[in-house]
Amino acid sequence: MKSGLKILVGLVLFVLFFSNSQNIASGQAGTSTLRGTVTDQQGGAVAHSIVSIKNSSGFSRAQETTAAGAYSFDLIPVGDYEVTVQAAGFRKAEFTSVHALVGNIVTLDVKLEIGSAAQTVQVEAGTSDVQINTQDATLGNTIVGAQITQLPIEGRDVRVLLTLQPGVTPDGYVAGARSDQSNITLDGIDVNDAQTNGINDAVLRLNSEAIEEFRVNTVNANANEGRSSAAQVNLVTKSGSNQWHGSAFELYRGSLFEANSWFSNKSGVPRTKLVLNTFSGGLGGPIVKDKLFFFYNYEGQRQATAKPVVDVVPLPSLGQGIINYTYCTDPTCNTFLPASLNAPQVQQVYSAAGINPAALAALADAAKKYPANDTSVGDGLNTSGFRFNAPLPIKLNSHFARFDWAVNQKQNVFVRLNYISDNQADPINLEAFPDTPIPGIWNHPYGIAVGHTWTITNNLVNNFRYGLTRQAFTFGGDSFGNDISFRFVFQPTNQVHSISRVTPVHNIRDDLSLNHGKHVFQFGANIRKVNNSRVSFANAFDNAITNPSFYLGAGDRVSNDFQQYLNNNGLKGDQNSGQSLNSISETQNAATAI
Repeated sequence: MKSGLKILVGLVLFVLFFSNSQNIASGQAGTSTLRGTVTDQQGGAVAHSIVSIKNSSGFSRAQETTAAGAYSFDLIPVGDYEVTVQAAGFRKAEFTSVHALVGNIVTLDVKLEIGSAAQTVQVEAGTSDVQINTQDATLGNTIVGAQITQLPIEGRDVRVLLTLQPGVTPDGYVAGARSDQSNITLDGIDVNDAQTNGINDAVLRLNSEAIEEFRVNTVNANANEGRSSAAQVNLVTKSGSNQWHGSAFELYRGSLFEANSWFSNKSGVPRTKLVLNTFSGGLGGPIVKDKLFFFYNYEGQRQATAKPVVDVVPLPSLGQGIINYTYCTDPTCNTFLPASLNAPQVQQVYSAAGINPAALAALADAAKKYPANDTSVGDGLNTSGFRFNAPLPIKLNSHFARFDWAVNQKQNVFVRLNYISDNQADPINLEAFPDTPIPGIWNHPYGIAVGHTWTITNNLVNNFRYGLTRQAFTFGGDSFGNDISFRFVFQPTNQVHSISRVTPVHNIRDDLSLNHGKHVFQFGANIRKVNNSRVSFANAFDNAITNPSFYLGAGDRVSNDFQQYLNNNGLKGDQNSGQSLNSISETQNAATAI
């Protein structure tokens, strides 16, 4: 007796341990449950009646009701079903369009009418009374395929629909929980970004024409849903069927109605170009009728736009070796006047001939190529602003394919494949100037998922899933370029270095559902193996940028000479005080080349 009690306690602790583990939890993500009770017109249970379900992809199941008239189909694929109920002495009842919602327990109670089995009562289901979840305390909402394809979504991005759920913000915060505590699954397989884990950061882009439906549980998630404290996002992809079906769309947006910014107008810079073209097409149907089906979808996006950029550039006078600064005209330094180090008004003139000719040529060339047109940046003495429109080309490609195989009346298999190839300019680290290279982002993840559903007996169902989601991207920068910076004057390159990351995630999960009388027992495990590989060239540059005297070929001696010059000529200001010090400090950094 004591030995048996110890075993029982051990099993309970085992279940509790794994149900709270981050990587292992029972679950049935990506599937649905259809339950109900069969009664007569007086409400009496109809035992041993036969309940059959079938969808358009060849999935079919049959079950005999219990003595209480109950039935339960667990771990079934999402979608519309035809439900048939037969019992001796009653008319056959047929329900069409019974929709099994992802992550939901759908209830369909049936009242049979007395009569001949040859007579049939047909009911059009799909109303709210057969879709209400009365089985648990989870709060959430399901978005079905018609809403995904017909709602006006900007850019046809499914993630926009997440913000329609109560308690969800556009930044991914759900019911006050952190944005990195959400969990996203596609056909029951983990597709989270292993580093950011945000609700908007799924590794695989979710094409609107490829998603059958999805559900977002915002609070009170069950143990079978995952490993995070915030939203549980459960998406299911489309399948083929015995009927050929497909769709296509094109979304175009041009710059005709785009307004120019006030700053660009003031600087005489034309409005940014905008050409956004999103297109998609999908096709599904039977390979072998009632046995093997497929669905394929492609979505592409081409975008040609630009973003206003303003950079600090040298003025033509600096390219001539004329270095300007401000000095005080009264003891309290309330009044400042401009002066030049090689102008006649100073007592000791610094000759431009003493400056490194290569540096002067570079500054003069920059002043000529990038003429100042924006006074909102720079000191106005030696530098000013150059505003232009930096191009942001985007080329996105996403492929999706799914195959469903009805092996027999008890086993079904599906295979899902995703491949993405994206090339785009980095919207954060833009090109430094119009003739410099554009840092780019190459994103090329892929995903594989395999599922096997086995009805072992009418009361015992097993659902196995394996998935590999491989995240891979590269930020391409000027890794091997010369990062010489004319400090406080202008920066000829963007100094963005290449970095790449490859993160394959293997996900194995198995769910077992057992119906026993009025009770349903579920067991399962969810195992993830994450490998994060990262390569960076962040240190692939010389030390020129750290040396304020490098670019003009001098040293700290000239800094001291310049300060001594100010002191000898009674000029107020130094490197560390007053309004003039910013200008003097900038001037000193440029003058160290003398």
